[in-house]
Amino acid sequence: MHGRLKLRPPDAARRRQREEKLRRYRVAMATLIDKRGRGELDAEVVELTGAVLAANPDVGTCWNLRRRALELLGGDWVPGELAFVGGCLGVNPKSYGAWHHRRWVLRHAPPDPAAQRAFCARLLDADPRNFHAWEHRRAEAGGEAEAELAFTAELLARDFSNFSAWHHRGRLLAAGPLPPARLRQELELVQNAVFTDPQDQSAWVYLRCLLARATPPPRLLSLHADLENGTLAVAFSRPVMVAPGSLEAALEDQPLPGPWRPADGRPRPSCFWLCSLPPGLATPPAHLHVAWQQGPAHCEVMLRPGETEAWWQEPIAARELIWPEVGVSDPAVLSELAQACRELLELEPRSRGCLLTLALLLGALDPRAHRDELRQCLRALQEADPLRRGFVADVASRAEVALEVLREGAEPGELRLQDKALTSLPLLEHAALATHLELARNELGALPPGLGGLRRLQVLDVSHNKVQTLRGLPPLPRLEELRLDGNPISHASDLAPLAACPRLARLRLAGTPLAAAPEAAAQLDKLLPHVAVALA
Repeated sequence: MHGRLKLRPPDAARRRQREEKLRRYRVAMATLIDKRGRGELDAEVVELTGAVLAANPDVGTCWNLRRRALELLGGDWVPGELAFVGGCLGVNPKSYGAWHHRRWVLRHAPPDPAAQRAFCARLLDADPRNFHAWEHRRAEAGGEAEAELAFTAELLARDFSNFSAWHHRGRLLAAGPLPPARLRQELELVQNAVFTDPQDQSAWVYLRCLLARATPPPRLLSLHADLENGTLAVAFSRPVMVAPGSLEAALEDQPLPGPWRPADGRPRPSCFWLCSLPPGLATPPAHLHVAWQQGPAHCEVMLRPGETEAWWQEPIAARELIWPEVGVSDPAVLSELAQACRELLELEPRSRGCLLTLALLLGALDPRAHRDELRQCLRALQEADPLRRGFVADVASRAEVALEVLREGAEPGELRLQDKALTSLPLLEHAALATHLELARNELGALPPGLGGLRRLQVLDVSHNKVQTLRGLPPLPRLEELRLDGNPISHASDLAPLAACPRLARLRLAGTPLAAAPEAAAQLDKLLPHVAVALA
């Protein structure tokens, strides 16, 4: 282990040693079980459990019996017990039972944070990634934050790849944005680490966590009222659970009874929530107001005579699309970090952590202004990190959707995302009012349930992707045309959710395995009798 040659006794001698050890263990355990059954929790129990645990600290029954015996015996057994547990941790420094017992012993002793820090420091010298020692230090040592930060800095000076020390450091810092002076110190430490070893991921992960400390609260992005469907729909900036009373809707100052339900039909946090409108709301004008009680968000729309729908949408904040937690940070700090990443890439062009961090920083600054550099970073990252191509492809998909959402000169309500190599479809909450969605010739394996939040969607082109089924697709009340050409759809039953789309009139399935099936036309006519299906 660790490059040290371990000398073993001859096979016969080793076998006899193991047999003798097993015999003593069985005798000790049999005696302990017998004494437990007779209620004899005495000094012999302490002695026997000590013999077993000294050789194997992971026997939970022995720790339990030992604690019960110690409590009954009384006396000042704390110092000796701490020494005993220390010896057991020398046998197995990551023994859950031994660490639990040590915490129990300390509850019977006066606090001594300095001794606990020294004890943990000895174990961390032997193994800097002993997570038990780190957790014990946080729980029992009670050191001042600055002293603990200095301790982590000392360990990181020895080894910048000590992820446990980075993690402990992050836990010490107060939640929320850091003061400018502290942030500068942390960034200087990170830069020293990444320029020392650009390929190690520990400091890069810490940097991204350091910057993402100001998660913006959820807020309302859009509101859509649809008289034909009898639905009021809202979109949030991130998934939320709408508890009773947390999202209030009113019609001319009269509260709507609700309840709110997720647009995808699944009982889990969602960006899209729906509420039924009262049946009598058929003659506008009507004023609808929605308020989110867990934040300052509120919005309203007015249905005028002759209208069947009305909507409101918040202006899109470009900096919050790709890395929303960092988009609220000081742009000057983000620009400095981006420049440092560029300088490092000149020396280490295949540094995975640097490429990912720079891509995220560019997205947080202004994805439109850095469009080409952002795409170049992500292409280089896919080449440098082939084992995580799927993750990088999803990041690239988010960047492409963000750029399209922000594209100047785009037709209102249209998103054109053809030929973007999309593997996922994020940021739909920012496209809640889209009417045309072009997704042809991408790498999508399924349609996300979040599409159920696009209540105005009329035309959806998903041709030449990798979609095998539409099962799980929520109803789309205004969908009129769907193109699925060239997808590996084999069974008519995979299209069953389309029966819940009342306006669907045209469906294209050319080039699918289903289109080649002899019985396809009859099956589809039965499933979708009012839809014109093109199989060729």
